[in-house]
Amino acid sequence: MRKLLVLGIALLLFAGCGKKVVTTKSGLRYSIDTVGNGVIAKEGDFVSLHYKLWIVKDSSKMFKDWTRDSTQKANIIGDTRISNQPAKFVLGAGVLLGAEEAIMGMKKGETRSIIVPSNLAFGERGYGPVPPNSKLKFVVTLLDSKAQINMWKLDTSNMQTTPSGLKYIIIQKGDGPYPDSGKTVVVNYSGYLNNGKRFDSSVERDEPFLFTVGMHQVIPGWEEGILLMNKGTKARLIIPPSLAFNNKKVGQIPANSDLIFDVELIDIK
Repeated sequence: MRKLLVLGIALLLFAGCGKKVVTTKSGLRYSIDTVGNGVIAKEGDFVSLHYKLWIVKDSSKMFKDWTRDSTQKANIIGDTRISNQPAKFVLGAGVLLGAEEAIMGMKKGETRSIIVPSNLAFGERGYGPVPPNSKLKFVVTLLDSKAQINMWKLDTSNMQTTPSGLKYIIIQKGDGPYPDSGKTVVVNYSGYLNNGKRFDSSVERDEPFLFTVGMHQVIPGWEEGILLMNKGTKARLIIPPSLAFNNKKVGQIPANSDLIFDVELIDIK
């Protein structure tokens, strides 16, 4: 009887150590390896995370700890911790392929093992080191998640226009010096198209942008606009194509686009 009791306890302990595996309607599978306790990541949030990525060649032990499995070393094809550079992107944009479905709902500090079927990864064609029809395994740790940045709401009745065609609105006047040519400025910004679509944001990345005034490191509209601001100023710059990219398509920015930037001049070095 005692042996049976010990065996029963052992089985319960073993069962308690097992991970619950969730299968979504799309066929994605994931387990929660470490429970988080922070904000929950949602589609459209700007997330920062570390991940490891393997090609799945053995489907029998997909939710085991592959970092301790020497047989899986040859199958790892990505690890952000090697360079200590977390991946940062807008959740839902497809940067991590189908794995993003399982990242939605993660809490800050949480780790999940995610198995992405080939049809949600690179499919029949494969890509680079990934053979056709390959499953992928991501182990993702969510470091942070921030709500989507929105365009500032402001009164446009005090908009001014320079001779070059640059339009600007001073939203909050700073109390510091103005930048001179040759000075390095530190700014935070979010850039939008006329339809309100955001195409870039240093605020989301939590990485203020630095450039040297007068060295043609930025578009002409920025060069002109930043000289209208002193340290601490917040302003909106509405830049015509002639002061931006003209008839060239650049990334998400169509040719001949007006660009709208909400800018804060943080510092002058």
